[in-house]
Order: sequence, then structure tokens, then C-alpha cells
Amino acid sequence: MSVLSPIDLLQILAEPTRLRILNCLHAAALFVSDLQLVLDLPQPTVSRHLTVLKKARIVRDTPIAQFVLYRLRHETGPQGRLIQAVLDALGSDEALRMERHRALDRSRAHGRGRMPMTAGRTASAEVGGEKP
Repeated sequence: MSVLSPIDLLQILAEPTRLRILNCLHAAALFVSDLQLVLDLPQPTVSRHLTVLKKARIVRDTPIAQFVLYRLRHETGPQGRLIQAVLDALGSDEALRMERHRALDRSRAHGRGRMPMTAGRTASAEVGGEKP
């Protein structure tokens, strides 16, 4: 996919759930299950928005066993500057700042293994972070 026009990029970023996902990924690389917990959203919703962001080359994914780790793509040029400006603006909102902190805490909870874990469940039982 070629570089998006600023209008196309802003249309993608304008969706509130995608903005919240980007806000979290700005703090740390996360699994789908992490985003589900931090944002209190169902897995299909998170996955659908991640697919849009991935197709737009705003996020990238890294398979880890049966899980997929998502992170922001750090682009240079006008597209990267526009995304960074949007992320900087999100930092002024208290609720979004708290989500960003929860995302960072969630990422740190994985430790060195980087496999998603939730209270009372093993990584193999985790549904939200599985590959589609």
C-alpha cells in the first residue's frame, strides 16, 4: 500500500476506538488480549480495528507462538509527523492518559516471556491474543 493522503490518514485516525488503540500502543507493544482488558472491548472489535490500522501501515504485528504482538510503526515524513501530532494531543486528555498508563502496566506484567497472561488463566487458554 502506498503512503496515505493526509485526509485518508485522518479519516482512519478519527474513529474513537482506533484512537484509543493507538494511544495504548504508543505506551507499549501489546497483545489483543491486553488491549481488550485495558479498553474493556470485545476481541472482535479490537481485532477489526487493528486490521484497519495494519492495512494503513500505522501498526505492525509480530507473531509470538499462537499470539500476535502489535506495536506502532515509527514512520518518518509527513505521515509519521501527523500520527505523532495526534498522539501528542491525546496526552492532554486525562482518561486517555490513564489508558496509556494501564497499557504500559499491562505490558510490564508479561515480564521477559512476553506471553499474555490473565489472572487465573494460562497463556494457552488466552483467547484474545491468538492469531486470527
